[in-house]
Amino acid sequence: MPHPTLLPVIPAPLAESSAVALEWPRLRDHIAAKTNSPLGFAWIQNLKPTSDRPWLDQQHQRTAELRAFLTAGGSFTFHGLFDPTLLLDKARIEGAALEPLEILSLLTVAERVAAWRTLLDPAPNATRYHWPSIEALSTDLLDPIVSAPLAPLLHRLRGKIEPDGTLSDDASPELRRIRRALERQHRAIEESLRRAARHLREEGNTQSNSEDLITIRGDRFVIPVKAEFKRRVPGVIHASSSSGQTVFIEPLETIEQNNELVRLLDEEQSEIHRILVAMTHALGESAPTLHLGCAILAEVESHAARARFAQDLNCTRPVFTFAAPKKTFAEPKNTVILSEARSAESKDPCISPEAPQTPQGSHSHPTKKTVLSSDLQQNCHPERSAQHAAEGPAVALAVARPHPNQPQLSLTAARHPLLELRMRAESGPSASPTPLTITLPPHTKQLIISGPNTGGKTVSLKTLGLLSIMAQSGVPIPAEEAHLPLFDAIYADIGDAQSIERNLSSFSAHVVNVDRISRVADVQSLVLLDELGSATDPEEGAALAVAVAAHFLALDSWTAITTHLTSLKVYAASRTGVLNAAVGFDQQTLSPTYELRLGVPGASAGLNIAERLGMSPDIIQNARAQMTTQTADIGAFLDQLHDQLTAAAAEREALQQKERELSRERSRLEIEGRLEQKARTKELEAKLHALIADVESQLRETVKAIDDKTLSQKIARDSAARMTRAKREFSEQFSSTVLAHNTRADQHDTPLKPKSPTPIKVGDLVQLKSLGRQARVNRILDDKTFEVSAGPMKMRIDRSDIAAVEQVKAITPLEAARRRGGVTIQTAATTDADYMTSEINVIGRTSDEAATEVERFLDRAFLSGLPRIRIVHGTGMGILRRTLRELLRNHPHVATITEPPPNQGGQGATEVELRQ
Repeated sequence: MPHPTLLPVIPAPLAESSAVALEWPRLRDHIAAKTNSPLGFAWIQNLKPTSDRPWLDQQHQRTAELRAFLTAGGSFTFHGLFDPTLLLDKARIEGAALEPLEILSLLTVAERVAAWRTLLDPAPNATRYHWPSIEALSTDLLDPIVSAPLAPLLHRLRGKIEPDGTLSDDASPELRRIRRALERQHRAIEESLRRAARHLREEGNTQSNSEDLITIRGDRFVIPVKAEFKRRVPGVIHASSSSGQTVFIEPLETIEQNNELVRLLDEEQSEIHRILVAMTHALGESAPTLHLGCAILAEVESHAARARFAQDLNCTRPVFTFAAPKKTFAEPKNTVILSEARSAESKDPCISPEAPQTPQGSHSHPTKKTVLSSDLQQNCHPERSAQHAAEGPAVALAVARPHPNQPQLSLTAARHPLLELRMRAESGPSASPTPLTITLPPHTKQLIISGPNTGGKTVSLKTLGLLSIMAQSGVPIPAEEAHLPLFDAIYADIGDAQSIERNLSSFSAHVVNVDRISRVADVQSLVLLDELGSATDPEEGAALAVAVAAHFLALDSWTAITTHLTSLKVYAASRTGVLNAAVGFDQQTLSPTYELRLGVPGASAGLNIAERLGMSPDIIQNARAQMTTQTADIGAFLDQLHDQLTAAAAEREALQQKERELSRERSRLEIEGRLEQKARTKELEAKLHALIADVESQLRETVKAIDDKTLSQKIARDSAARMTRAKREFSEQFSSTVLAHNTRADQHDTPLKPKSPTPIKVGDLVQLKSLGRQARVNRILDDKTFEVSAGPMKMRIDRSDIAAVEQVKAITPLEAARRRGGVTIQTAATTDADYMTSEINVIGRTSDEAATEVERFLDRAFLSGLPRIRIVHGTGMGILRRTLRELLRNHPHVATITEPPPNQGGQGATEVELRQ
């Protein structure tokens, strides 16, 4: 079974990327330096730009998920990871034994792989991260069938090898026993030798007279003896000193003890070898899991490094677009187009990460043919492209078409990463180059950049090229927003390509390189040409430059050219599909601003630059005199144009600043208004509660005045229930009114405006401002004070609280009946219609009870001649509302039914117009 690769497999790499000219290796080294292991470092170092869309979407998505993981405070250590291929291959050999330090390094790898599995599949109470693409990368590692769990291996081997490579005593019980025996044997030998040395020293035969010297020669414990006394010490001479004055003798009484020590040492080495073989075998059994884990963690660490780079430089994820085809092809009849214009945010892995999916055509009519774009076929399903080609006319190819108004190449506030890193190193972490914005309009694929020397033309060219390489290598780019085509090659002619060995001058080298590019570039190539047509006669160079630019325009290649030549500026202004751009220049300071302005050419300002750099004024004046009138006029016009653009930009910024200030002031006033409204609402709510409490108090006093105790108790109970319902109703209506006002739901309601003073008499209906509802006048206390009733609640109001008066003519039920049909009615007692209320409250009743009461109330109101009534049934689950409204729709006395506005009850009440 082949090992998983530890390096990236780049599908469809670019035919050419001009990586060295655009300094991609330098940037790649910087990103690789953010890794912590050789695996991640090697993965980054092998990144190359590709045109494979699914692979790029996958890479950018994984980097985005790792960036979110780091932003959320997540961390993972990659220290200790390395390429374990050779060690694991050796471990799988039967009977092989790895060195202890090699086993220790593989155990470190196993710990990292096991920690990664735990992070992906944490315990129920641990933090779980949402990173579907990273989980998809690690799917095989989580599959117990594909990869074995590493916990048993770590439990078995962890802690048995010391950091210095020696086996601990806990490696096995037998090893512990042997080492305990070795310690005892050492002590016995040392004690025996000390006795012998003491005895010899007392006789003056040893080398030292002050210490019991014991040393080792050839794994045998010996004592030093002076050479002249060697025959007096019975034993075996193992060595002598370099001077010959001392010999090292093993006394006879310790020979057997040393023999036993050697035997124990042999046993120890045998046991160590046995343990290492067992450890090696255990690692060999887990070799597939360890190798798979290393391959996964190598890529994960590369994404972590890219994520840290993106955080450092505030990078963004690029969106890839499809270029509009220059040539269109007639579509065959009866075809279903599956490659129509798609959003840059497609979720289709072959399109883009967020755009809506186009329905598949698998269920279309059998007579229709399926049409797929050629680039989608090759990128998403390369294995099918040959099959489609073999199907001939049965399958037609169509080029994916973008939205006609969507720019295909757009960089907003882009920065050259190497330039920004250098500026930060020199001036501090806040330093940053002037951002660059390039947006090519639809159907525009060629950009001509002009302007002064040292103004940033070449930097603009390199920024576009390097950011394109980064995007197509799976690296986020330093910009606020980026939409880029998917290039199949990037060709750059930048810098001096002079070669003495090849006998090429600067101009010749440029011509050779441009000629090569012109022969291989195509519609999806990016061509970057710096100072096209320079280093030769200006007139001939200008003609050649225009011809080269026109050639690439005819090829429909993406092209960016820097120049000082007026002919190229005129060419860009007169050709469709070509855009002029200028790097900025400050006429006051005579220095470049490094801003890129699209749509206008730039003046070279060579004389101004020379003047700023300190050239002699006489030379500058003479040079200005040599310029033709037309050239001077063009330069002056371009200078004025850029001054006007600068002024317009400043004015636009001032207007935007004023808009921001107005927005802040509007927000402040809204906050103050809400606070004031909240305070007013609390004040009104307190007044309402006080009014209700006053009514309750009056009601209790009235009940107490009733002599009949039984009747008094009944009335007290009924009144308490009615007051509870009334308070709930008023609370709901008050809350609804406040909510409608706060959410401006009542902004279209007709405001209540007081009318001219109207005489008010008992029985009239008045509209109250404070409650937003009608009440009936019960008693006139004085000219400005009235006693009214609103449902079951009575209150005293001031004349100023009345918004409208509806006069009600008092008629008896008998008169009402005669007016409606001449019916003769006999009544036992008369009812005063002036005190007939126009509202009934049935909250808390069942459907049958409420229907009975409402029918009775309708009859009384009809006989009393009321024009309208109000039924309060509450909101609840809506059962009571639906039952009553169904009853009212079929009732003969009812003309119409309506629902009041939210500030007058809304769905909790129903207003009824009675027939007259």
